[in-house]
Amino acid sequence: MGACVDIQVRRVPDRIQVLISGVVDESADLSELGGLDGRLEFNLSGLERFNSFGVRKWMDAMRALAASSSMTFVECSPTVIDQLNMINGFLASGRVISFYGDMICDHCDAEATALFRANECRDLDRLPPVKCDDCGRMMELEAGEDQYLLFLREPTLVHG
Repeated sequence: MGACVDIQVRRVPDRIQVLISGVVDESADLSELGGLDGRLEFNLSGLERFNSFGVRKWMDAMRALAASSSMTFVECSPTVIDQLNMINGFLASGRVISFYGDMICDHCDAEATALFRANECRDLDRLPPVKCDDCGRMMELEAGEDQYLLFLREPTLVHG
């Protein structure tokens, strides 16, 4: 059996929350997104991987949703940020609210994943400091910070 994508939809009073996890590839069924409209909040913390066919399906779905929806994206996984940095319009007209970064401590080699607020990073023009839980020193983004944060310089995609 191949990898799959899982979509969970929950309606709350002021928006529709959509949790998407797994792998988006040629077998991914994104049809459940087709019936959604209004204020959508996507949690993308569990998205693990995209392939080229999956990227095409994803972008088609995002463009279709953008026509009738206001979209925000929270807890974007590093995989999502990588795609966002490489592909113009990856989230259509959606806004990134928060995202994860894989951190490493150069002193003790500890690894951690930290959640960042996009507006704070944009205002600082960098990531806020992250302290290592093991040794207390400052951690750094495993990927190059300048490259990883390219998406913050796209004002149509990032809002507080």
